[in-house]
Amino acid sequence: MLNEERVKHMTRIALFEKKEGRELQPMMHYSKRDYLTLNTIKDVIAGTLFYGVVYLGIVTLILMFLVSNLNMLILISGIVLGLLGYVIYLYYYLRYMYGKAEKRYDEGKRKLKGLAQEYRALEEMYHQEEKMEMPEGWD
Repeated sequence: MLNEERVKHMTRIALFEKKEGRELQPMMHYSKRDYLTLNTIKDVIAGTLFYGVVYLGIVTLILMFLVSNLNMLILISGIVLGLLGYVIYLYYYLRYMYGKAEKRYDEGKRKLKGLAQEYRALEEMYHQEEKMEMPEGWD
């Protein structure tokens, strides 16, 4: 016989896993430190690529307008300013992204704890149903 409350509970769990499951996979497989390190590496790569594209675009625009007045001092100062800008940009970008990843990990762990409670409640329903179906004296 189907227990209507148990079916509702199982449906709620299945919908949660379908909706949130893929997003919560890293929280199940990585420790917080590993998760944050992996995200930091990804963010360094993404931030570097973004900065490189923007920097090259700015350099290209400057070269288009200053080709006749280009000398070694302007070239070196542009490189130094670009590297300094990169370090400053990367520092703030990584701080921001690290905070976001940490928040995402903590929220995912909180959701996983809620899911674990749902599974425990479902398991308790199964045990209660087993006790009800078991003939007396068979404990």
